[in-house]
Amino acid sequence: MPLDILVTGFGPFGGFGENPSQALAERCGLPYEVLEVSFRAVDAFVDRIAAEPPDRILLMGVAGGAARLRIEWVAQNRVGAHPDVRGEVYGPSPIDPRRPPNLAATLWPHEPFGQPCGLWEPSVDAGTYLCNYAFFRALEALPDTRTGFLHVPPTDALPLDAQLAALGRVLEALRSS
Repeated sequence: MPLDILVTGFGPFGGFGENPSQALAERCGLPYEVLEVSFRAVDAFVDRIAAEPPDRILLMGVAGGAARLRIEWVAQNRVGAHPDVRGEVYGPSPIDPRRPPNLAATLWPHEPFGQPCGLWEPSVDAGTYLCNYAFFRALEALPDTRTGFLHVPPTDALPLDAQLAALGRVLEALRSS
């Protein structure tokens, strides 16, 4: 049975000339998009897919200090003061002051799915940069789409082939849910 899901990764930024989330999106074998690490690009992507939303979406981004994949359970209504690749800063502030402080992921089938297994671990802090911003905006704009976010480690912490295998296990778990 094919997995009906759109996967995203982010392009290069800061110290990541090659973003592992981009490589994983490109190599996972599913429909994918690579997003520029900019607030406007994320907004344009979310607005565009809201017109014809997918059934499920898995957003991915790199977490500089991670050693394993992190399944994010919560998007926080906050953005920090870090500039994006275009030099734009959207915070520090709430992403949308009219919305609650947190939105829960809707892609992950149940809590034990996020328990540590050696390949991934659960997380309730998607940060305050573009990863969290994209996650929050997608949950906000796509209420009928099952949405989740997966942080991936840098390739010096976990080689890309190992990350691809772990991503395959995550996708298999989603397929069987």
